Amino acid sequence: MLIMLAEENLSDLEVKGYTVVPGVLPPEECDNYIEMYNRWLRQFGYNKWPRTARSLIRGYNTGHLEPTWRIRLRVKGVFSQIWKTEKLLTSIDAIAIGRPPEEGVEPFDDGSSHWLHLDQESTRDGLHAYQGAVYLEEACEDDWTLHVMEKSHKVFENFFDNDESAAKISHEKQFFRLSEIHVKYFQKHGCEIKRVPVSKGGMVLWDSRLVHANAQPKSDRKHPGRWRYAVFVSMTPAIWASEEDLAIKREAYDKLEMTNHWSSEGSTLLRESRASSSFPKKRPEIVTSSEVKRLCGILPYNFSDGKSNGPPKPVTRVSVRRKVNEMESSS
Repeated sequence: MLIMLAEENLSDLEVKGYTVVPGVLPPEECDNYIEMYNRWLRQFGYNKWPRTARSLIRGYNTGHLEPTWRIRLRVKGVFSQIWKTEKLLTSIDAIAIGRPPEEGVEPFDDGSSHWLHLDQESTRDGLHAYQGAVYLEEACEDDWTLHVMEKSHKVFENFFDNDESAAKISHEKQFFRLSEIHVKYFQKHGCEIKRVPVSKGGMVLWDSRLVHANAQPKSDRKHPGRWRYAVFVSMTPAIWASEEDLAIKREAYDKLEMTNHWSSEGSTLLRESRASSSFPKKRPEIVTSSEVKRLCGILPYNFSDGKSNGPPKPVTRVSVRRKVNEMESSS
């Protein structure tokens, strides 16, 4: 089933840098997937929990669990509409299962810290990806949810052009965490910090240039005891991938490993998935379908069939731009 985005969603992505698509999955289907993940959790034994970071489970090959793949395939139509092509590659990304802080294990958000960051490197020019998270449980603003700096994707380029040190860190680490000084820079340029509510079965999408993070639940939230269940998905045009990119994707498929969110260009394997106990220990049947094999670069697409291949590949520079001072620019 093709999931259609409304014009409002496309406008939100352009103007705000993120959007929420409701009703991607029906509630009953969400509950089925939650139960599948709960069965997987029970493999760890009584009172034991997989290694997580702010609810993210990046190891244990969770990207290859059957429910994870089923959800990816269910939302492919969203990315097909965004990029105007059916010829896509997918990330094999993390899931998030967040326990209620009321149980005494996870901390509440007390407002004293944040994890706001930029995933897109400073050397990538323009739009390179939309990241997504499918919510199997409702998330109100005070629950486990997405933290964003609205419209920060519009400030992305200027921020790195004016901070060469930050640009170098972003380029080298393919990640940049914001300090309070950086946050104030974006706020000064009109970027407001918001927590994004998502209905059960909804999907949030955001531009990879957007400052974002996971947000912990607040202590006075309206629904104490609520868990977080979310699956991260990103797909981009397959024609953007180089042979090197495809080789990494094939390794992830063949060895049941996971990748970062970059699905066509710049994919890397998540080493944590190798270090963790391997779940699943065998390939789910759904992974053998031709659709999945194309999404993973195992089977090729025909880029000469007359059908849309999506927009041209965006530019990635080999080095950061050096800031030119006024004396140099006037000479």
